[in-house]
Order: sequence, then C-alpha cells, then structure tokens
Amino acid sequence: MKNSVTDEMLEQAYIIMAKIIRDHGEKYLPIFNRLHQEREARKAKQDLKDIALQIAGDMQR
Repeated sequence: MKNSVTDEMLEQAYIIMAKIIRDHGEKYLPIFNRLHQEREARKAKQDLKDIALQIAGDMQR
C-alpha cells in the first residue's frame, strides 16, 4: 500500500522545518529547500489545472 503525502502534511512539515532552521541554524536548509520546491510544484500544478478547467468551462458556453 502506497501512502501519499497530503498538502496538509507537507504544510505542517514546511512550518516545522522553518522553526528548526530558526532554532538550530542553516544546516537544515537543504531539507527546507526540498519541501519548498515540492510546495511550489504542487501550487503550480494546481494553478495550471485551474486554468485548464476555466478554459474548458468557457468553451461550453
């Protein structure tokens, strides 16, 4: 069984890593960077999907 990381789980990890960097320093930036990249990629994918759905909806009229 494959477990998927939800957007909510990703957001929680993102916030936790930000606090770890604040409290323990830059050595954890690579982990934060990876979380940030995933967060941005998901946002871009959702934005693109929204655009496609808007275009498809406009074509039905």
